[in-house]
Amino acid sequence: MRSVMVSVVALLWLGAASASAQGTTAPAPKPAVDVTKVMQEAAAKIGAAALKPGVSVSDRNIALSDTGGYNVTVAYVTRPATKVPSGTVLSHDKITEIYYVVRGSGTQVTGPLAANATRQEESATIGPGFSSTSPISGGRATRLGPGEMQIIPPGVGHVWTDIAEGGIDYMVIRVDPEHVLAPGK
Repeated sequence: MRSVMVSVVALLWLGAASASAQGTTAPAPKPAVDVTKVMQEAAAKIGAAALKPGVSVSDRNIALSDTGGYNVTVAYVTRPATKVPSGTVLSHDKITEIYYVVRGSGTQVTGPLAANATRQEESATIGPGFSSTSPISGGRATRLGPGEMQIIPPGVGHVWTDIAEGGIDYMVIRVDPEHVLAPGK
C-alpha cells in the first residue's frame, strides 16, 4: 500500500510539474532590425559633414538590436586621410568590434596597449575601455580596403595609422554583452 501511495504522489507531482512546464511560455522573440542602404547613405553624409579640420573621426551607431542576452549595434564610421595615427589607441573592456570597410583604405594596427593607457568612462557609442597616446608596440599592421573585414576582440588595442587619400568609411558591428551601447542621435 505504501508503494502505491508513493507511486501516486510521484505521478501527481510529475503531472503537476509537466503541466506547469507546459503552461510556461518562452519569451517572445526579439524583432529583426534592418540596416538599409538609405540609413547607410544618410550616415555617410552626416559623417562627411562632421569631419571639420581637427576632427579625426565621426562614429555613429545607426541601428541597435537588443537580442536579450546582448545588444548588437551597427555604427557608421568616417575618417579623413592621414599618415599619422588617427586618434588614440583604443581598447574596449567587453565590446567585440567587427569592421567592414565600405570605401577607401587604411592600415589598422592591433596589439597590446601601452602601460600608460588611461581608463575611459563609458560611452554609449563604444562602451568602456582604455586609451593611449603611445603607439602599439609589437602589434600587427593590416591593410584593409573595400569589402574586407577585421574582428577586434575585447582588450585588443587598435588604431588606424595610415588612411589613404580620400579617407575611409567603414561599418562596425559591436557585440555588447552588458547592454551599455545606445542608438546614435
